[in-house]
Amino acid sequence: MGAEYAAPDGFYQAPLTVTDKVEIIGWSTAAFTEPTELIGQGAAHLFAEIDQPDTNFILRLWDQAPTGGRQLVTTAYLKASHRELDEERTTEGDPRHPHTRAVPVEPGRIEEYVLRIHPFAATFLPGHKLVVELSNDEPLADEHNALLPPDAFHLPVGRPVTHKIYRDAAHPSRLVLPFTTVRADGEPASV
Repeated sequence: MGAEYAAPDGFYQAPLTVTDKVEIIGWSTAAFTEPTELIGQGAAHLFAEIDQPDTNFILRLWDQAPTGGRQLVTTAYLKASHRELDEERTTEGDPRHPHTRAVPVEPGRIEEYVLRIHPFAATFLPGHKLVVELSNDEPLADEHNALLPPDAFHLPVGRPVTHKIYRDAAHPSRLVLPFTTVRADGEPASV
């Protein structure tokens, strides 16, 4: 079946008061075949359904080597109730959220959430992959969090939340990334 029929990806996060496991869902590109440079900022468009009036979306982009080693490239964060965009200042690769009010989510409704990916610069070498991970809490300890001060984390949601991420023809979840590498035929490199 084609992508127009893709089932949603999903995960269930129990409150961190009852578990210390942070659920993560991930996606990956195929291995790059040539050095591919990205410089700037971007956006993650997630079509998601949750079963609570709010959640966090915490996105991390990694450079994964063929050996399995990973390096954090950048992050993006959005509280679902702050999904409102400033339409006058938002562009395709640069979403702007006013954060002037919270708008509760209607549980069970598919909404588009646009996360601003923090500016970054990275070159993906041949054989490396871009790995994207999504959670609603930050992992308590991993190779990235070990470098952060203890007060650098986002507050957990505090209630169980089921997340469904849609990526079918009607709900085109996607990344908008700042590719600067150009192929030999003059077209931008892609993954």
